[in-house]
Amino acid sequence: MNNDATSNSSPRIFYGWWMVLSCSAMIFFASGIFFRGFTVFVPAIRDSLGLTQAQTNLIFSLARAEGGLEGPVAGWAIDRFGNKALLVPGIVLAAVGYLILAGFVNSYWSFALVYLGVISLGNSVAFQHAMFAGINQWFRRRRSFAISTLAAVASLGGLILVPIMSLVILNLSWRWAITGAGFAYLVGILPFTILFKNRPEDIGLRPDGDDRPVLIQTHSNTAANRNVEERDYTVKEALRTRTYWLLLTGAGLRQLATIGILVSLIPILQSKGVGLQMAANLTGAMFGINFVSRMTLGYFGDKWPKSWILGATLAIEALGFLCLFFGSWNDGTFFLLIIFIVFEGLGDGAGIIVWAALGEYYGREKFASLRGIITFSHSWVMIAMPVFAGWAYDHYGNFDLALMPAVAGAAAASVCFFQIKRPPRLRQI
Repeated sequence: MNNDATSNSSPRIFYGWWMVLSCSAMIFFASGIFFRGFTVFVPAIRDSLGLTQAQTNLIFSLARAEGGLEGPVAGWAIDRFGNKALLVPGIVLAAVGYLILAGFVNSYWSFALVYLGVISLGNSVAFQHAMFAGINQWFRRRRSFAISTLAAVASLGGLILVPIMSLVILNLSWRWAITGAGFAYLVGILPFTILFKNRPEDIGLRPDGDDRPVLIQTHSNTAANRNVEERDYTVKEALRTRTYWLLLTGAGLRQLATIGILVSLIPILQSKGVGLQMAANLTGAMFGINFVSRMTLGYFGDKWPKSWILGATLAIEALGFLCLFFGSWNDGTFFLLIIFIVFEGLGDGAGIIVWAALGEYYGREKFASLRGIITFSHSWVMIAMPVFAGWAYDHYGNFDLALMPAVAGAAAASVCFFQIKRPPRLRQI
């Protein structure tokens, strides 16, 4: 029997979807513990080490900013050596960091050193850069759905793990929760790196499982030149487009709006009269809504203009922050806090579309480098806003002052995203 006929009659699942499956398993734990779960540790570590809210927020904000600060270097390293060369060491580093934090940290400076120099560095390199850059390599037509699937599972990690870690902290201690985090990285994340492949071309495939390169139509009079292969943007070419700068600015404004709030979300809800476990449950519910939003918008992100999705969802986030500002759990405005949970879950669900848009507009080859420039550009926001939120609480006993720039930033980001138009497609010379 002809081998070609056999392969056509029994088509295999495109390996890119196995990549999505393995990366989803990894990001479930990483997001639930580090990227989403950090907020549940804020009050526990603050009180245990005798810190102010501003001091605590500074460490967590520097951790979130670290991924942006290292973005250009990490992007260059990924484009040069491949995603897996950074993914595996990053996971191991983070796991070791959690175990050190649980067993040996007893002061502000040791906390800062371990959390920033080991835990955050490992997580940022592995998951902010290597993983998402890796998924981008495997898809073109289904890029939004693939990346959003990872982001949705990340929200699912928050939904499930945040309440669990809260229970462990309340009934045992934050050190027990952190110890569990370290073992989760070694047992729940590291084994899945076996399935991780850098590029489809490494195993004889093309993005999306296509059997031919993407062609673009030209106006040439000769048939040979009428359909030519599309090529990706270089970094210099991308930097010359208005679209890239609008994407960069919109992403920065979005971080200005969200990072100060999300780092301190549970303390903010507590300041609004919500108990710790209820605050953790509401945060988990937000991540549950986030999961549905990301899966839905990931599907439509491959069909609808990504600029429309980003603009609309940032407008929803702006309204959500406005509700959070006016809401209180103990009076007739408690429903505003519920609206915030719903709107933030819906709005934040499209944040990952920023990276899907970057890949769609500029291609795979320099994705990591272009992403690194964007994350680096708004690193200062990720440092300043959580610290500002903590300072506001320390001085006024609430976070209302920090909510004002959140509303303004989300609204301004919405305006930026609505103005984005896809740059011209480039052809091979």
